[in-house]
Amino acid sequence: MLKRAAVVYLRVSTAEQVENYSLDTQKRACIEYCEREGFEVDRIFREEGESAKTANRPQLQAMLNYCAKEAKRRSIVAAVVYRVDRLSRDALDYLVIRAALLRLGVQVHSATESFDDSPGGKLHEGLMAILAQFDNDVRAARTKAGMLEGLARGRWMWQAPLGYVKGDRDSPSLLRDPHLAPLVQFAFERVASGRMSRPEVLAEVTSLGLVTRRGKAMSPQSFGEMLSSPLYMGRIISPKLEFDGPGDFEALVSPELFESVQAVLEGRARNKESRHLDNPDFPLRRVVRCGRCGSPLTASWSRGRSGRYPYYRCYRKGCRGTSIRKERLEGLFVSHLEALSVRSEVFALLDAVVTDAWNDRLRESLAAEKRLVTCMRDLEAKVDRFVDALVAGKISQSIYDRQVVRLEKEQAQLKIQIEAAKPPEIDLAVTLVFAQNLLEDLPGCWNRLNWQQKRPFVWALYPQGLTYADGGIGTAQTPWLLTQIGAGSSSGNGLAPPTGFEPVFPP
Repeated sequence: MLKRAAVVYLRVSTAEQVENYSLDTQKRACIEYCEREGFEVDRIFREEGESAKTANRPQLQAMLNYCAKEAKRRSIVAAVVYRVDRLSRDALDYLVIRAALLRLGVQVHSATESFDDSPGGKLHEGLMAILAQFDNDVRAARTKAGMLEGLARGRWMWQAPLGYVKGDRDSPSLLRDPHLAPLVQFAFERVASGRMSRPEVLAEVTSLGLVTRRGKAMSPQSFGEMLSSPLYMGRIISPKLEFDGPGDFEALVSPELFESVQAVLEGRARNKESRHLDNPDFPLRRVVRCGRCGSPLTASWSRGRSGRYPYYRCYRKGCRGTSIRKERLEGLFVSHLEALSVRSEVFALLDAVVTDAWNDRLRESLAAEKRLVTCMRDLEAKVDRFVDALVAGKISQSIYDRQVVRLEKEQAQLKIQIEAAKPPEIDLAVTLVFAQNLLEDLPGCWNRLNWQQKRPFVWALYPQGLTYADGGIGTAQTPWLLTQIGAGSSSGNGLAPPTGFEPVFPP
């Protein structure tokens, strides 16, 4: 009996479908079809997580190249697919692929659709390809319409950028990330100042904890994209969807600051009204507040009979209740750091507490991710059941479209939740060593910092800032370091699970 061989091409669009056994469903149907039609399966090509909107797919190209080399020698006469739309959702691409296979003597066969090489069969096959494209175009149009409707309400429907976390239906679409938002703001301020290059700013904010969702350092390209994104000034701009409008979420930077950053990035002249708010001579400027009126202290050099003298002052009109020599104020601050430094013997207990808390957090993240992946597989199974029902004629096309669009929206939301649930990649041992070296000698760390790093250092320890009043310096809020682990001057030795170790900067 003359051998008739076939190649089998399988494809799914998403990685979730791969895990949900959709490929196995296609494979089983295609092999059963080959058995019924008397084809010997020569080779199976599996396309995992690739869209059919383009013909530039690895396994599709591999199948075409294989047929070009082996079709005649191995008697390959058929290319079997589960449905025509597995081969392509573009009618023109399908016809080109079909023609290329026909030139090699290979006929396209569908395991779930009936057509042959007769005139009527060719018409039916062409209609299947056109319907596949039509279905794809309808889905795209509905998706675009849904996106535009959401955008018109200010909703951000994609993954949250750095500095934000995803909100739910009853809240703004993006919420301020308490840990990363201040760092994003700080990066914009640094670049806008024009006193540091972009690589220098990136290195500084990376050292302070601005990393990607996966715990990796940002690349220069992604950092530049962040600085150029109007999303951070509360505006959604999508050239692809031809949309430009306000978001329903809080802006992290003002339009003026955003424009200043763009001017620096594009090499345009800086705003003449911009001023140097930071000064290497006065690292506590704008960090310490006046005890009388609450205004941030400024600083300057004053001229006296014997020379120039540095002072921190309150210049608020009607107040001016604070004027203190630089040496005095900064000496008071160093005394505060000495009291805040952590005793060496505390760290043995701290390691155990942090490790337990981190392991609990890791288990919770992995459990949440597992639950969400299970939900995703359930949704994929539902989609497959609707596909089977449509093929069997048990439901109409309109019911299928309505249900699949609903399920695809749920899948999109689940994908975002799965990504957010993944635990960060952190080397806990290295982090603990770094924390011990830092917290055992806070005054020494302060003295080793350059002037650009000192202000962020203060905000990390005192998120609410410091106040100078009645000859002393203090803070209205207990520093997180004291509340979490107890410092050298603290009489207590108790430890609490660390929940506030990430640096926090002012808005």
